[in-house]
Amino acid sequence: MITKRSFKAFLIVFLMAIFVNQRVLAFEPNETFGTELCAHNQTYTSSELLACVLVSISVLMVAVLYVRRFYLEKLLKAQDDLKSQTDSFNATKELLESQQESLNNALLDLSVLSESGQCIIKSQSMKDISQNVYEEIKKFFEIDYIGVGIYNGPHSSIDFPSFVLNGNVMPFARYNVENISNMIVWSFINRKSVVISDYKSEVGNYIDTDYYKLDTSLFGSAVYVPLYDNDMTIGMFTVHSLKKNFFTSYHLSIINNLATYVEFAIVNISYIRRNEFQKKLIEERNVELQNTYNDLKENQQKLEDLNSELQRFSVSVSNTENAVIMLDENRNIIWVNNAFTKIYGYTFEEYTAKGANYKVAMNNPATIAYYDEVFRDCKPKTFTLLHYTKTGKEIWIQSSVTPILDSNGNVIQTVSVDTDISKVKFAETEITKQRNEIELKNKEVTKSIEYASIIQTALMTGKAALQQLFSDSFYLNLPKAIVSGDFLWIGRKFGRKYIALCDCAGHGVPGAFVSLMGKMFLDEILQTACEEDTPGILIRELNDKLHKSVNSLSNKIGGVDGMDLSFCIVNSDNTMLEYAGAYRPLYIVRQGELSKLQPDRCSLGNIDEDSDFQFATHEIELCKGDFLFMTSDGYSDQFGQENGKKMGRVNFYKLITEAASLSCDEMSEFFLERHISWRGSLEQVDDISMVVISFS
Repeated sequence: MITKRSFKAFLIVFLMAIFVNQRVLAFEPNETFGTELCAHNQTYTSSELLACVLVSISVLMVAVLYVRRFYLEKLLKAQDDLKSQTDSFNATKELLESQQESLNNALLDLSVLSESGQCIIKSQSMKDISQNVYEEIKKFFEIDYIGVGIYNGPHSSIDFPSFVLNGNVMPFARYNVENISNMIVWSFINRKSVVISDYKSEVGNYIDTDYYKLDTSLFGSAVYVPLYDNDMTIGMFTVHSLKKNFFTSYHLSIINNLATYVEFAIVNISYIRRNEFQKKLIEERNVELQNTYNDLKENQQKLEDLNSELQRFSVSVSNTENAVIMLDENRNIIWVNNAFTKIYGYTFEEYTAKGANYKVAMNNPATIAYYDEVFRDCKPKTFTLLHYTKTGKEIWIQSSVTPILDSNGNVIQTVSVDTDISKVKFAETEITKQRNEIELKNKEVTKSIEYASIIQTALMTGKAALQQLFSDSFYLNLPKAIVSGDFLWIGRKFGRKYIALCDCAGHGVPGAFVSLMGKMFLDEILQTACEEDTPGILIRELNDKLHKSVNSLSNKIGGVDGMDLSFCIVNSDNTMLEYAGAYRPLYIVRQGELSKLQPDRCSLGNIDEDSDFQFATHEIELCKGDFLFMTSDGYSDQFGQENGKKMGRVNFYKLITEAASLSCDEMSEFFLERHISWRGSLEQVDDISMVVISFS
């Protein structure tokens, strides 16, 4: 490559060569010696001159070649620079075209998003919101599951009027805010949006899956967005995809924008409903005002009629069936009506023959005492006393004495209206007699039920039988009534131990009868059971027997519910346990940690015999120091404390964990004392039973 420095050197040499040639060519011819060249007193021959010319020509050609090569390299370099600039221009052009396309797509999404928002905001109900959001979000990307819930203050829950699953509207769902094992509740309580790319592996970042059982029906990706009205959390917006790692920043941007429209829609629906409610109140108020106006007009007419009535009062009071007695300010009897003579048999003259003063004329210490109170307190008085007529007949009189006061509050007159209530009084006597008879019969019935309780206790398994099977255990049984619908059942067969804690629907006598049926059926099932029969198989057989009996009873007495239970089988070495349940879980405390085996959510007796439904059996290995808790729902459902709040599952879990450090005897006293403390003065709401077995 020719540099600028080498080119300058070549140019200097070239110019010197030209200069030499010019000197050579400056010659003068000589006649004596032929042609000679002369320059600066020197002469050259023809061959020397030719050589100089050739040298000059060579130098000139080399110079031309060097110049040509120099400019050719500059031209190639310029072409390379031009190509590089062209490539850069094309890349910039492609980038601008890509950005323009992205901008056009963004503007299109913004336009579609605005139309979607208008559609969502116009929703008329919560169901419409869920359906509209599902339809609108599909315009941007496909989704499997979507739900919009609203907070229900009175029930402390998040209510989903409907979920939309693959276009299908699912039924109403309610999530209690105390259920902290649910991601919807977690996001709502913590007021945080959550994006989960893989539900099964990431849900443990928010929920203690060792303490709460994971909902295995959910998988894939999920987004949970709290909804707000100003600073108040009003609901939840949740979106699910069956694909893992589905949601990108683009998806989340669309979801967050739609969530804003959902907030507007919920507030708008609430505002419309509130306006409709206020409008209804106004209409009702207008009706009330119109009715009040009509009442005022009616009362005005009544006042006018009352004036006419007062004019006829003197005539009417004379003809009334009630005796009327009037006293003046000196407490003398001044007038009685005709009914007085009919009731008592005395005329006015006969009654006041010994004196007009009430203390003399009435001649009845009890009556006089009541009149003294009226004159002293200046207030009306009503009382009932036994009187005697002129002929000595006993009559019961209800007297209403009203004082008439002057402007200073002094009694100037009294009016007493006496009513003969002898028939009523005699009827009360008869009623009292019948009530006493009924109370006697109730006592007899209660005594019979108490005897039935003794029979039930004798038939059912008790604490002693349980401790023969498991030496370190206790059984707590607190019936709501005299007899109980809860019962414990145990059995032995094939070297294994069978135990069930049952909660029959209802309590008292109906629950007790169902419990006797349940024990009888369990005894029959154990007699015919095979060694390989699991708890799930055995309680399905119990369901079939109950179903047949419950249907028969329902046809006769108009409806009988079934029972809930937890059923366990423990091997002879106390090392393996099998469990199945109908609505009643099994709690296990191991090294201070509480776990729960979930039951099937159906009651025994409610599954048709032809159904192929089977109860799930759980099998676990027991460890030394494990505590087994079986309980009916009566303990955790008890209302109590100052606000009448239900104990609930969370408080009950804390009690179980706290009690795990105690011995079985101490546990029995612990749970009894905590129940009494929680319940306070409130009534027990249901039968309570609990079994705890220690494998120490």
